[in-house]
This record gives sequence, structure tokens and C-alpha cells, in this order.
Amino acid sequence: MATAIQNYLLIFGAMKCGTTSLFNYLAQHPQIAECISKEPNFFTHDRSWEKGFGYYQSLWQLNPDQHQIAMEASINYSKIPRLPNAADRILTTAKAENVKFKFIYIIKNPVERIISHCTHDLEERWSIRYKQPIVKGIPYPAIEVSKYAMQLDEYFKRFDSEDILLLNSDDLRKEPGKILSQVCQFLGVDADFEFSDLGKQHNSSTGKKITNRAWPTVDKYLASPVICRLPHSYREPIMTTVRGWFSTGRVQEKFRLSEEQYSFILDELRDDMKRLQQVYGVDISQWGLEV
Repeated sequence: MATAIQNYLLIFGAMKCGTTSLFNYLAQHPQIAECISKEPNFFTHDRSWEKGFGYYQSLWQLNPDQHQIAMEASINYSKIPRLPNAADRILTTAKAENVKFKFIYIIKNPVERIISHCTHDLEERWSIRYKQPIVKGIPYPAIEVSKYAMQLDEYFKRFDSEDILLLNSDDLRKEPGKILSQVCQFLGVDADFEFSDLGKQHNSSTGKKITNRAWPTVDKYLASPVICRLPHSYREPIMTTVRGWFSTGRVQEKFRLSEEQYSFILDELRDDMKRLQQVYGVDISQWGLEV
């Protein structure tokens, strides 16, 4: 049984915005304990949630003399409305267990994020596995995940704003040392710690193997509790090897949007981007999108 800890960091999205890189960077910090599975999805997966908070605590190998923060990075926590329960369940847990949650949400150009999301779908065949609604040739959940204001609303209306840190993916890529120092200050851990491998890119969409039609079924079994409880450093090589057995080639380039698709996406995102600027203070002009 893991030693109890009172402070948790949830890197809760957005998908394809650098969450894996941030998780891997922060896992180096001696005061931060990484979850044995980067994405436990405890607050979205009913089977895990039903096991209770004791099960959630067991997902860390904690040293009470060293660790101050228990960290995970489940991007499914910001996939409203398809996965609607995460924020409520986190709040319920915080109150019932008297623990503290802090949150980090990373964003980038929302159209670019959708392109990366669609490229990821091509690799993993998520549209087949989850039977996502396709609109204008685009899985509509990819658009919903890029509605950043909508996703943030779920957390800002339940938690103190001082416990939510909003980051820009471009800043993390260009100035990782500066951003990591900011994150450490936000978490209250040693901000002078020197991180390594800051130029390494994690979880790029292109260059990965495209899986065949059998992969969604195989991947479902790889999500079993036994595999998920393996340390991230062990689980990822296993996943990569098995994915290779069911591959049909490699992703050579990112998904391309037609002019019609691009216009459709902008129409869908316009109101949310305006709210992102008005409510959350994000300078949307940095993306050069016509809003």
C-alpha cells in the first residue's frame, strides 16, 4: 500500500499539446512522484473509480521523506462532453479525502491541435475503436477538445483559480527551463532544480507506425490493470513493440485540412476562442486565426 500524500498534480490536457513532455520533465524532480501509469484515468474510467481512493493512492511509489507532490497526466480529464465526470469526481475526492489538487492545462493553436489529433487518430484508429461521429471528414471530438474555454470552465467553476496553471505549448518548447521554473513555483517545490534533456520531443504524431484494423481490439487488452500498473518507463517500450506487430506503415506527414474543413473548424471554434481571451486572458492573436 502506498504511503498517503496530501498534494496531487493533474496535468489534465489538452491532448497533443505537450502533456507527455511536461510529465517526463517533471518526473525528474526529486520532490515529485510520477504515477506508475502516466494516464491512470481514475476519474473518468468507471471501473477504476469504483475501486475507491485507496486504489488511486496505490498508483504511486512514494517516499514520504522526499516526495511532496503525486503527479499524473490523464488528458481524458479534459474531454467534455464525451467524458463528463472528471471534474465532479475530483472535487468529490478532494472534499471526502481532505486532499489538495493542483491542475496544469497546456494549449496551442487549436487548429494545429486538431491536425495533430487527427494524425493521432490515423495512427491509433481511434475513430474505429470508439465510433466517433465524423463531421466534414473530421472526428468531432477533436474539435470539442480544442474548445479550451469549455474545458477550462469545468475546473474554474469548481476549484480556486490559484490552483490552476494555464501554459502555452510553444513556450514550453521554446523556453522549457523558464516554464519548468514557473511550474515548480506553482507547485511549491525547488524551482532551482536543473532538468535534463530539455530539447527532447515526446509523443510526436509523425513518424509513428500506423496500426491495422486489429489494433483497437489489441489495445483494449493492453489497457488491462496488469499492464497499466507497470511503470511508465516499462509500459511504453512494451506498447511500442506490440504496436509494431500490428502496423501497416508509418505516418509520413500530418493530416491535411481542406479549405472547407478549415472554415468549418473556425466557425466551430470562434465563440470559444473569444471566451478564452475574454474570460481567461489568452492572447488569441498569437495564432493568426480569423476570429
